[in-house]
Amino acid sequence: MRDTMLYGYRLRPRQVEVLSYTGGFAAVSAVPGSGKTLTLSLLAARLIVEGRIGNQGEVLVVTVQNSAVDNIGQRIRGILAEQGLPPVGFRVCTLHKLAADILRQRLDLAGVEEGFAIIDEVEARRAMHNAADVWISRHRAWWLSFLDNGDGQVSGTVEERWRQETERVGREVTKLAKHLRLTPEAAQRLLLGSGIQDDFTAMGLDLYAQYARYLQVRTGLDFDDLIWRALDMLDQDPSFVENLRARWPYILEDEAQDSSPLQERILERLAGPAGNWIRVGDPNQSINSTFTAADPRYFRRFFGRDDVTSVTLPQSGRSGTPIIDLANRLVRWVRAAHPEPAIRDMAFMGQDIQPTDPGDAQPNPPAEECHIHVVDRPYPSVDVEAGKVALWAASYAGRYPERTVAILVPSGWQGGVVVDALQQMPGEIPFDDLLRSTPETRSAARVMAAVTRYLGAPTRRRALARLFAALHQEGILGMELLAERLRLVRAVLDSIAPHELLFPHEATVVEELLPAQVALYTNEVDLVERFARLVGRWVRAASLPVDQLLLTVAQDLYQSEPDLAICHSLATSLRGASEMHPNWGLTDFAAELDEVAGNRRALGGLSLADVGYTARPGRIVVTTMHKAKGLEWDAVYLMCIDNLEFPDTCDDAFRDEPYFMPGRAPAVEARKQLAALGGETLGDEADRSPVEQARLEVIAERLRLLYVGITRARRDLAITYSEMNGRRRVGASVALMALVSGVAQATNA
Repeated sequence: MRDTMLYGYRLRPRQVEVLSYTGGFAAVSAVPGSGKTLTLSLLAARLIVEGRIGNQGEVLVVTVQNSAVDNIGQRIRGILAEQGLPPVGFRVCTLHKLAADILRQRLDLAGVEEGFAIIDEVEARRAMHNAADVWISRHRAWWLSFLDNGDGQVSGTVEERWRQETERVGREVTKLAKHLRLTPEAAQRLLLGSGIQDDFTAMGLDLYAQYARYLQVRTGLDFDDLIWRALDMLDQDPSFVENLRARWPYILEDEAQDSSPLQERILERLAGPAGNWIRVGDPNQSINSTFTAADPRYFRRFFGRDDVTSVTLPQSGRSGTPIIDLANRLVRWVRAAHPEPAIRDMAFMGQDIQPTDPGDAQPNPPAEECHIHVVDRPYPSVDVEAGKVALWAASYAGRYPERTVAILVPSGWQGGVVVDALQQMPGEIPFDDLLRSTPETRSAARVMAAVTRYLGAPTRRRALARLFAALHQEGILGMELLAERLRLVRAVLDSIAPHELLFPHEATVVEELLPAQVALYTNEVDLVERFARLVGRWVRAASLPVDQLLLTVAQDLYQSEPDLAICHSLATSLRGASEMHPNWGLTDFAAELDEVAGNRRALGGLSLADVGYTARPGRIVVTTMHKAKGLEWDAVYLMCIDNLEFPDTCDDAFRDEPYFMPGRAPAVEARKQLAALGGETLGDEADRSPVEQARLEVIAERLRLLYVGITRARRDLAITYSEMNGRRRVGASVALMALVSGVAQATNA
């Protein structure tokens, strides 16, 4: 079994089992670093090579992020090419793209207008912000009554925090209502019919109705609408469903632990009761459930169904055995001894990570080269902790320049403290601040926005001169002009007919096009000629898909790998936008790039792997544990592992709860009440109050986040915490104490 090969890849025993799949419903639980993406790609390729999809069918691969679409698609194409086959017979897309395409095929059934706009998460937040403004203005006295502390005085800070919490009430109720496939009117009837008087739920439903009106005016659908409407349409037209099943006889789903029940239902509908659907994921790495409709227990429930063949991919070559043992110890301790009994089943599925066999293509780092350090006492503050960890990381990177290093924090502000500590160290410490968009990212976005804006309307007056000025400002034309000379060059560009400059006759040179009274220096003429050649090339490429256009421009303007990687991420992001908005033109894409350039929108989603980031040896990465999912480093430093960031029981403090309403959590209470009315509960903790239920969910998810942090490390791992987290006094997480005990026992064994 160990020497089984497929398309040049040596397979592990459980990979052989997964790749023996021929049909039916199946679930694969894959531990960190087990090669699930490769396994999924190999399976798709095998189904195509063996002709299991027929002449007209395709393997449908559904994933979460556009970068995963690229990765899986490239792997499948590469395997097919090696087998001498054309790159056909498969489709890789995000679930939202799939839903949008299904809707566009039957707009009449979906009740959607042609040319509908897709509202992304940033736009959706803006719409809810506006909805809250309107609602608060109409109910201000009642709204402020929740803050009444007896003296009638409410500080501006508290009022603003309550406003933010109100928006959160609207977002959570809206998301859940759409997950339950309830219109605002239907949800209101459900609440009224129950006889329950719940102020926060009523508030949330009012906000949902106002938000829906904003979307209706824009003829817009948000991501939840896409799934809901597509599922409704499939329910109405069985013949259309049969056509789709014939087109996609096999459905392969990646990152299934992050799918909501509604997303699960649409794929099950497409597969059909006798269909072929295989879901791959890791429920122990589900770290988005408290702010999405997903919960890993749904995937675990699917994993345990009688009609589902369940397999695990337990072997991983990522980490050395001491780190593997630590991750396994966390899972076992939580499942056996966590102080909140409900957490023992909620947080993790019982599966151990196993090291690879001898001779594996990805051997584990030698155990003797692995080190784990867990502090036995806290630092006084996050500032002191950050300074110490920065010093350790810098020393490690200096000793091992060929290795990769990361400092991972629970919250972005803590990462900012680390960045400050690295910047204040003597000498120049090479590090990457990946907490937010970097200056380099914003600069590249400004350049690409300027180019796409010009190409969207190249005949506008002074457009060429404005483009020149924008590129000059970013310092990428290879020459810096004084302000007076820049004004002169811009005037020259305004005076020349664009077609003569960009597409000259063979014998024409720039000097011949200059106005008689204008004299440019030789180097300025050379600069204009180079600029004209570039822009002429871009004009010819303007009909390319937007992602290919951006990559063409990037190759012309940038040489360094980091800059090219940023441009690739921008191109990937815009390709996703183009698929969701097929009617968009270049000026629309320029506006999207402006959002990134203005630091109003992050480049990519929660994970750095989602935007194609690769760790670089010798540089210290500073980012959050959430963004680190999907990546790995030789050495990892986990900071702030305390009982505020990783609460132990329902009696602890919880970051997301409003401090100005002790014991209350409006968004949580509204969501839980609506879930109960809609029959959407998992039932494990139904005897607890809504606030306690939400706290249990947070405890479980933060334990999974700690697991994700631990499993980013290949060779070396350090875990620290402080006595003060910001202004709050904290203690060590009880999970950390359990790990400390385990490390000590392992060391003494």
